[in-house]
Amino acid sequence: MKVCYAKFNPHDFLECHTSDAINVLKSMRKAFPWFSGGLWELLFYSVLLHDLGKCASGFQKNPQKWGYRHEILSTAFTQFLKLPEEEKNLIALGILTHHRTLDELDDRIPRRIPGVPLEFDGKVEELLMNSDYIENVFMPKVPYWEAYFFGTVKPPRMFFLPRDWKERLRNFDFNTLLDWYEVNWKRYKEILIFLRGLLNAADHLASAGESEIKLLPDIGRVIELDLPREKWRMLQKAANEVEGNLLLRAPTGYGKTEAALLWADRNAYRTKRAISSRIFYVLPYKASINAMHRRLLNLFGDPALIGVLHSSSTFYLYSSNLEYKRLSSLYHKIYTPLKVTTPFQIMKAFFGVGFFEMALSELRDSLLIFDEIHAYEPNVLGIILAMFELLKNHGAKVMVMTATLPEFIETLIRDSISPVELKAASEEADRFTRHRVNVVDGSMDEVKQLVEELNLSKPSLIACNTVDRAMETYSLLKREGYNVMLIHSRFTYGDREGKERALLNNLNNYDFVIATQVVEVSLDVSFESILTEPAPLDALIQRFGRVNRKGFGNLRDVYVLTQGSEADKKVYQPYSIVEESLDILKGLDGQPLRESQIPRLVSDAYKSVEGELLKEVLKYRDIAYNLFKELRPLRKGEEEKKFYDMFRGLEVVPIKFTAMLENLARTGKRIETHRYLVPLSHWKFFAIVSKLGDVFSYDKKQHVTVANLKYSHELGLLDEPEEDEIL
Repeated sequence: MKVCYAKFNPHDFLECHTSDAINVLKSMRKAFPWFSGGLWELLFYSVLLHDLGKCASGFQKNPQKWGYRHEILSTAFTQFLKLPEEEKNLIALGILTHHRTLDELDDRIPRRIPGVPLEFDGKVEELLMNSDYIENVFMPKVPYWEAYFFGTVKPPRMFFLPRDWKERLRNFDFNTLLDWYEVNWKRYKEILIFLRGLLNAADHLASAGESEIKLLPDIGRVIELDLPREKWRMLQKAANEVEGNLLLRAPTGYGKTEAALLWADRNAYRTKRAISSRIFYVLPYKASINAMHRRLLNLFGDPALIGVLHSSSTFYLYSSNLEYKRLSSLYHKIYTPLKVTTPFQIMKAFFGVGFFEMALSELRDSLLIFDEIHAYEPNVLGIILAMFELLKNHGAKVMVMTATLPEFIETLIRDSISPVELKAASEEADRFTRHRVNVVDGSMDEVKQLVEELNLSKPSLIACNTVDRAMETYSLLKREGYNVMLIHSRFTYGDREGKERALLNNLNNYDFVIATQVVEVSLDVSFESILTEPAPLDALIQRFGRVNRKGFGNLRDVYVLTQGSEADKKVYQPYSIVEESLDILKGLDGQPLRESQIPRLVSDAYKSVEGELLKEVLKYRDIAYNLFKELRPLRKGEEEKKFYDMFRGLEVVPIKFTAMLENLARTGKRIETHRYLVPLSHWKFFAIVSKLGDVFSYDKKQHVTVANLKYSHELGLLDEPEEDEIL
């Protein structure tokens, strides 16, 4: 009798892989009591049968060259379950789609036409060549697996092979199954989502060598080791008492992260072993996500407990000397209990991107913490609100926290999640006052005179609204003999990382750091002062937050110019927010910017445009909500295309690095390609094309877009064609 393998290199017996997947599934069952018992029964039999089709002799000989889908053969075994017809259909659909969606399998699924032979028939014959293994090795283990999973002396015994099973296997009716799906998918939508999602998770984790999902230790105790309970601030203690959704407003530097974790600790579900709730800490920017991941990793100690998800998180893990291949894969599964991520990673699930059923299953009864929610554009905020609407109907709890949020956005959040509200008392908030506002007549064109007249303390931050303006300012000050650094978004990721590391280690070596909006989120350093172009008030407050970061009670001067550049009107729309913000700051000229004033001042800055912005946010909320409601399980739909059309980022490689990329590919270090990518906004991409013509090309071999533009390690990507192309 031959053996049957489920995996090769290394080899893994089919019965061993099945047992491993059942182990993972059982750990989920213990951890996630919010899923019904009936679902777990469907899942058990889905896991039990999902790989039986691999017994086909062609698969066993060479799965890569076999050219058929094993899950199609596995599906035919569901007819032997002693379950109601609709339950058998649900299990069959879960097994059939556990690798590919129905539309991806469309031309492979057997549709029997009288008198016409099917490829399926030949593959069944291959399967039956190993019928001894199925009857004499696999089937005797079924009652033991049932007893183990269901924990009963007399297990359900729902799966038997009848005497005529071989003949019946050949005649399985896929047409009836697909017709049933078309009629019933809306009725069984949730079950189909969770069935495919949890089956995928169990299968993928077992294949990765994992036997169970991870649980989080008691959060409160972990925090107490770092921050003793007697030092908890008032709002941190209050957050730890809130059950349900929470809206927290507190100054920058107050300790909102600890407050959020303590809220999660209060609302988490606990097993006998630990916390099993899945927690998502959501931030808008990669730099702040990476910083938060490092912070939480230091707190909890184990990278298996703290995940990170964003578009370049694999490279971040690689450059952090973590086990990047394994961890990056596990972070995309229902494995890690606490993940730091962007909202876009969560949105993917609602737009039907990838294995979205797995992500939606993990979001069920989860805890979501949204930090820096003020940073999102109206379209993104609208989509987040639509997600709130759906998540609250699926047991999830949400915490939103902010230091700078206009009142009209607070109202939207309040209406969406009906949260408990906490905010720092005025006198407590004012203890965090650190800045004295100074409004300066002029623009960055006069930066040479201004830094002398203002006698800016060093190191100082000079914040510009556009990359071009930052380059000009940097070049001017460098010519004057100052020790300066330039940092903006149009450097390669490798150069950007090096610059940020230099600032963290040697900030005092610089007179001035010239930066764009990246400074609002990415630099955990403290400057002595700032000279900034005008911007919306909430953005300015974020920039001020890079000055005197820990010096609560000791004021430092911050300087805001009255004039920006013409290009600023493309960056900030409507631009009247910038003008209103300037008027507000002029009223505070020479005075401390008290933390208790900030919420009202930010709301005032947006007052004249809040109707326009509100209309836009609600438009995107309604569009997204309607899209989400129509999402079909087990299929890829138009929603996935719409997601990538809306949010796909553009990254290019300057042409001078193409030879380096070829060398990396040749030496097996393709992941290092990330160091040479430059992010480029779509509007900037089209502006360059309009100005310079066809300077971008796609390299099919390296799978990158190449920019035939000059690149300087000092200045970044320039709007100038590279005359000497490096091929």
